[in-house]
Amino acid sequence: MNLGTALLALAFLALTSSTLILSRAYLADDEHYLGYTTPLVGIGATLLVSALVQLTYQFVVTDYSNAYVWQNTADYLPILYRITGVYAANKGSVLLWATIVAIVALVAIAARGVPDRHTRLVYALTTGVVAYFTAMLLFDSPFAPTRGEFPNAPPGFVPASGQGLNALLVDPYMAIPPPVMFTAYALLTMPFAIGAAHFVSILRGDGGLFAAWQGTLTRWLRLGWLFLTGAVALGGFWSYTVLGWGGIWAWDPVETAILIPWLFLTGTLHAVTNYRPGKRYTILAPAMTATVFALAIYTTTIVRSGVFRSVHSFADGGIGIAFLLLMAVTAILGVGLPLGYWAWKNDDAGLTDGKLLTRSNLLHLAVLLFGLLTFVSLWGLSFPVLRNAITGLEVAVEPRYYNLWSYPLVLSVLLLLGFYMDFDVEGRRRSLVGLGVFAAATLLAAFIAPSATWQLSNPRPTDAFVYRIIGSASVLSVLPPVAYVILAMLKRGLVRIPAAVTRNAKLKESGIMLIHVAAALLVLSLPFMYLFGGQASVMAATGQGNIDSSTQQVPGSEYSIRVLNNTTNEFPQDPDLSDYALTAEQVTARGDTLNGSVQTLYGNVTAVRNGPQATVAQLDGSPIWVGLVDRNGTNVSIQPGQSIAARGQLLWGFVPQTDAVLLTGPQTIGPAADPPESVEPTRVIARGTAVAVYEDGDLLTSGVVGQREYVRQGGLQVRDVLIDRGLVSDTYVIAGVSDGTASITIKRIPMMTLLRVSLVLLLLGMGLVLVFDPRHGLVKWTTAARSQSSTDMETTD
Repeated sequence: MNLGTALLALAFLALTSSTLILSRAYLADDEHYLGYTTPLVGIGATLLVSALVQLTYQFVVTDYSNAYVWQNTADYLPILYRITGVYAANKGSVLLWATIVAIVALVAIAARGVPDRHTRLVYALTTGVVAYFTAMLLFDSPFAPTRGEFPNAPPGFVPASGQGLNALLVDPYMAIPPPVMFTAYALLTMPFAIGAAHFVSILRGDGGLFAAWQGTLTRWLRLGWLFLTGAVALGGFWSYTVLGWGGIWAWDPVETAILIPWLFLTGTLHAVTNYRPGKRYTILAPAMTATVFALAIYTTTIVRSGVFRSVHSFADGGIGIAFLLLMAVTAILGVGLPLGYWAWKNDDAGLTDGKLLTRSNLLHLAVLLFGLLTFVSLWGLSFPVLRNAITGLEVAVEPRYYNLWSYPLVLSVLLLLGFYMDFDVEGRRRSLVGLGVFAAATLLAAFIAPSATWQLSNPRPTDAFVYRIIGSASVLSVLPPVAYVILAMLKRGLVRIPAAVTRNAKLKESGIMLIHVAAALLVLSLPFMYLFGGQASVMAATGQGNIDSSTQQVPGSEYSIRVLNNTTNEFPQDPDLSDYALTAEQVTARGDTLNGSVQTLYGNVTAVRNGPQATVAQLDGSPIWVGLVDRNGTNVSIQPGQSIAARGQLLWGFVPQTDAVLLTGPQTIGPAADPPESVEPTRVIARGTAVAVYEDGDLLTSGVVGQREYVRQGGLQVRDVLIDRGLVSDTYVIAGVSDGTASITIKRIPMMTLLRVSLVLLLLGMGLVLVFDPRHGLVKWTTAARSQSSTDMETTD
């Protein structure tokens, strides 16, 4: 057992023990051994952090004795992308996820303690999730030795180089989103445990616990929403810069998978905000709280099952029975249990408060709309899986399905939001007039399409009636709801922010205003970005000595281009021999584990023996020789004292009186100071064209566009794009370079600046609410934690 696996085994033992102690304490209502739980969780978290650090270290130093490292990195990668390799596939991702959940559990239990029976159940479920993740890692370890991948290799065999990282992941935007996403999912573990424990407690006749945990729950949900929003945004920017889509969203399965819990989490926050013990949302709020994590598990399972061929995928093969079982358990606890209780109880007290038009009912409608939006994406993601399981046929859901079904729901959410905020300030009568005006304007604008470009899609004669109606609607219909939200939010902010008594309350109200204004601006930017993004292409000569450097007009656009030069680069560039070649001493130390493998060696020639068809040279006075096979009479001279580098097959015990001989040829041997190209480890060939882009005769931007080919990864090609981020729109340049020509495409993508600003405002707004909410904010929590016990604090919440 290696160190990494030992750390995982000890972590599993500690976390399982704490789970069993907490479960026993809950079931038997017995406080024996409870004092061990916090230390055990702390030990488990520390061991998982240590395992993650150990795996990261192995990636940094490229320890290819670890199969997972060998499969997901290579020496030529910069340090950032070696670290990215840690979570480039399932094993490392689960370790990262488990580690963050363990830290969350430790923070929660250390801050609150285990004061009552309900708390024991919450922490038992939380640590149980961590223990399960750890068990998954023991059965499919990220520390498995490479020797298992090569059953015929001699004992101790270690590959000399790694397979490399998925080329699509070699980008700063993809180095960040996975940890952010898994942090969000980990933060949702506590709300899941609280929601599930609430229903377990009620069904056992112990009473619910949701009210006592509402403050803690709200903080976890808001923090999870903050990280999940960041993950969605960063993933979108990754696809924008790497894939050459010319847009931030394409309804790829992995994009859709992360959007589903985000939408439902947004609705859950509204439900929890509206929760009042014994009065409102007594079933729905806890049920939605438990369901969010179950959705995250479900969507993760779906996209990692191998069903989808997603360009975003950074996981290997299928996920195995372990994730499917976890999906089933979380679905039962997070969805089945609340649903069964609701069917049995058949009541959600105080939902209408005796009136139809109330703030709580408007919030209830908002929750319902977010639930419908979630279902649209959930069904689009799940339908191909269900169809394939039932019929054996693979199908794909087109982006137009998501767009056409989501659009009217999004407009309804905006109108409802504007009405709610206006109702909060103006009262019933005046707000109804405002709603009527903006709703009528929305319907009217839907019929005003100056050209077909303004329509949401091009309806087909064979489309369903609803598709033809929605698809023919004009994008102008988004303007009235967006204006309604912004005006209502500003009006509400001008009233409520000055009226707030404390500084924290003012900051919270400012955050609420920023969140909702940003959401409206985000909705405004997306349809215009796709419907009004134009593009034009031109061919240019880029061959060696045949570059057309004249300014060429791009047909059908205001752009012109000038080719500056043609570039071809191989990576790594001028690598140090010690990074990819072995010395004779290293070969001797590794022994016959290298027998039959292709290696690169370097060293000083200390002896030379010439034969009729071959020359052999001794390296550094060792029993390691280089054999130069020269059947064609190529004149290659090797002299004692030379420093050489050679590549070939290393054969152990091939010649008597030597340990090993490296069989090489005239093209794969040369001076160590200037090794031949065949010796240097080319991983990436970047072919590009340096261009200058002009708009109406004025220089707009310049740079290199083209593609990178990863020669050792099946020739996979990744685009190198050039983006000029303008105030109103982005200019997006891509090119395909081959055979002395470049096909250059220039795209104009409007509203990108507005989209970026709206995402920043979303995160800033939630940050203000999370920190400064007078009732549930982090400022209140940290202040209370310093002055009183966590139990008293939660009672106040």
